[in-house]
Amino acid sequence: MRMRHLTVILFGGLALAACGKSHDTAEALDNAAAQSDPAAAAALNDQAEAIRNDGATGDLSAPNSTAQNALQAAGNAAVENSVR
Repeated sequence: MRMRHLTVILFGGLALAACGKSHDTAEALDNAAAQSDPAAAAALNDQAEAIRNDGATGDLSAPNSTAQNALQAAGNAAVENSVR
């Protein structure tokens, strides 16, 4: 189960790499959230909303970009949720 969540999140990361605009990034996060468990989805949806409000995503390939941080938070949430 945990591997499935990580696969979905990594797939979402690849989808994000193809996007450059904040709207596209927010949409990609929403799409990844729709395929994630509730804990990961919450992290992805929260970040998508923040991107829509702030418009800042940073370089998608940068380790500390907004989108990368969202994927990391979602991965952590999915792993933590599967351990419980």
